[in-house]
Amino acid sequence: MSAHLDVAARGTRSTPAVPLTARLRSAGVWIVAAVVILITVIATLFMTSDREANAPLHYDSTARDGTKAMVETLRDHGVDVTTTEDFDAARKASAQPDSTLLIPVNAEILSEGDRDRLVSELASHNNRLALIDPGYALLSYTDRITVDDGTSPLAAPDDVTSPSCQVPAARAAGTVTTGAMQYAEAKPHTPGVHTCYPFTGPGVQSVDGGTVPKDAARGQLITDDGGDFPITVFGNPEWATNQGIDEQGNAALMLSELSRTQHLVVYYPGQTSDDMDEPPSTIDYVPSWFIAGALWLVPCLFILLLILGRRFGPLAVERLPVIVPAVETVHGRAALSARSHDRAGALHTLRTASLLRIAKRLALDSQAGKPEIIARIAHTTGRDPAQVDWVFSSATPTTDADLTTIVRQLTLIESEIP
Repeated sequence: MSAHLDVAARGTRSTPAVPLTARLRSAGVWIVAAVVILITVIATLFMTSDREANAPLHYDSTARDGTKAMVETLRDHGVDVTTTEDFDAARKASAQPDSTLLIPVNAEILSEGDRDRLVSELASHNNRLALIDPGYALLSYTDRITVDDGTSPLAAPDDVTSPSCQVPAARAAGTVTTGAMQYAEAKPHTPGVHTCYPFTGPGVQSVDGGTVPKDAARGQLITDDGGDFPITVFGNPEWATNQGIDEQGNAALMLSELSRTQHLVVYYPGQTSDDMDEPPSTIDYVPSWFIAGALWLVPCLFILLLILGRRFGPLAVERLPVIVPAVETVHGRAALSARSHDRAGALHTLRTASLLRIAKRLALDSQAGKPEIIARIAHTTGRDPAQVDWVFSSATPTTDADLTTIVRQLTLIESEIP
């Protein structure tokens, strides 16, 4: 008997009804697993993310005001870039020969002793210092450059600025976007100091009252190669940000200036010692992912309650599964076949049942197919194989009389099987 015949003879067996508690238990397992996975993902994201990664001009920040694009581009162009927030690591890295120390922000929070140690390391190895818009903190690192505080507050410089100098990097970069601050020589015609990108525009003018001499050169970019150590001041932070680095010649200017040495150390100063001395509050001991995880638990718990409370009581009064006597099934199928005039379906059922009984009498293997059983029937009864095949396989009833004739032939042949 083939497996197909067995399925056809037995019909479609109804699966016992699964108790409601079992279904809820199964659903609860999946819900708990989903909640655990969700919390794990959220906790991992919060625990692995750097809280300082979104700070302005941070080397790991992918935000608009971050500098990750600049740092990665320098690495792609062969510059050995070291990034750190630790002072000792920055000082040690900036002591290697042919290096540039870049301090993008917070240059003013370093103590006098820390600044002196950094300057000493740079001067002893003739390494460069680069600052991005340091403001008046610049005066703590050099006395050869100062902040240009003599520009009129009513000035309206152009959106882009031309180099107007002979610095190779600026000449190659061309025009750049205009910032809000420019720097100047502390004394006019200071040897080694080169200024680029001065403010231009109809409203730009110098006024009295500033500390910068009137004839001192001004610009948003200043390089000084004549002091104790070389220094570069970038007056516009937008030149280095992820959002602004691809504007005008900003990228060319930053990459050219910062790749003048083989090594670049990007030092992002962190908290000052005064801030670190403040006692931590209770919220400081709470993990950053805890609140987000707790908020996710609220909808998950609500969905779980809906699933557990969606039905009240059993679906049927009697115990499940309900046992249906075989005779009722037979009568029910017969009534359905008669009502739908399904002669072919009824004949198929009778043929299959007869073949199963005959195969059992002939002691055929359970894997025997219909052709093999029909061949054995013809051999055992001595009937024409074509006739046996017609009765058990190919005959198609079109009327009730045809169905009755075929069933009689089927019963007669079965009765001839010993």
